[in-house]
Order: sequence, then C-alpha cells, then structure tokens
Amino acid sequence: MPTRSAIMKLLFNSLLLMLCLVGCVPGDDDEKDGNYPPLCTDMLCVAIAEDGTLNTVLLDNGEQYDVSAQKLTSDARDTILRCRAAYTLSEGRLKLHSIVHVFSDKAYPADAFYMVVDGVAIHDTRFIPRDPVKLISMWKSGGYINLHLGIMTTGNGVHSYAFCRDSEGAYSLVHQRPQEDAESYTEHLYLSMPIPQGEEHPSFTVYTYDGIYTKTF
Repeated sequence: MPTRSAIMKLLFNSLLLMLCLVGCVPGDDDEKDGNYPPLCTDMLCVAIAEDGTLNTVLLDNGEQYDVSAQKLTSDARDTILRCRAAYTLSEGRLKLHSIVHVFSDKAYPADAFYMVVDGVAIHDTRFIPRDPVKLISMWKSGGYINLHLGIMTTGNGVHSYAFCRDSEGAYSLVHQRPQEDAESYTEHLYLSMPIPQGEEHPSFTVYTYDGIYTKTF
C-alpha cells in the first residue's frame, strides 16, 4: 500500500516569505496633521521590476497604483506576485505598510498527481492528500478564489499545498501534512488560486475537520 511518505508530484511548499521591503517613504501631509487614512488589509497583485523594485500595485477591484516612488524592493525579480498587504489610500495615492507573499498557482488536473511506490508511478485520485484544515473564510475577488485557513501544527516539517481541477468547473485544495508534525496550535494561512478564463461559476472544495465543504461562486 502507498504510504504518506510516497513522493507526490505537483505539491508545492507553502512558504509565506516576507518580502524584504527596504527604503524610506516620506511622510504624508495627512500624517503631519495627525489625520490618518484607514488601514486596509487585503489580497492584491504586485508587479516587480528586473532590479527588484516594486513598480505597481493592482487591487482586486481593478484599480492600479504606481508605488515606485516608495523605493520598496523585494528578493523577487521581473514578476507579478499575489500578496496580502496592509496599505492606505489617500488622495489617489496608495502607500504600502507591509506585504507578504501568498501561495498562488494554477490548478492541475487530478490525473496529474501521482505517487511513486516501489519505483512505480500510481495515478489514483484516492491517494491525493486531503489532510483537513480549518476553513476560516473563502471568497472570490480579482479573478482569484482566496482562502483563509487555520492549519494545526507544532511547526515541525513543511506542509505542502496545491490546487486540483477535479472536473469541469470544480476545484479543490490539496494539502499534505508532514508525518512529524503534530496538531498543537493553529497557524493562519492565506492561499489564492487564479480562476481559469471562461469559468463563470466555479466551485471549490475544502476538506475540513467538520467535513467536506464546497462553495459555488
């Protein structure tokens, strides 16, 4: 029988890496006067130049802002990252206060996942890891299905995640817990799956401690 230690294809380590933001941003006039715009925390996309400078921010409502003057940089190069950020908006300007990379990848068909047992690749949807999570919230925005999860962990080992396309318009979370990790405390995790073009009402399924939960958008 296949074991949980068997190799899984297309599982990705969810490493929530804080992007290294450096540089100083001049204070706004509102801040000098003691009037602070509300702090927003949300999912968004960040365009990063070849030199690592953050160029633009695209909100899920379609609004785009130039943030190059803030002199913020990251370890990533020449790419667009899905992130969870804290920011303020004032007089048409967006100011970033913190930003964290969020795991985001396309969904793979169920038959793309396999396990290797005794040197033989076995394609069987029953063996796709569905270790349970706490589903805190799930929502659709900006062409993405976003997840806020609670992961039970002790911090031992690395959990792996992927998105699975189970059938036409139906998607689900793939989650594998490392054998050495026990369920001691809850760690918050955000994931974001881009919705394929043409999908008007996709559904997404999460295996939770309370059972299987499916939401159609």
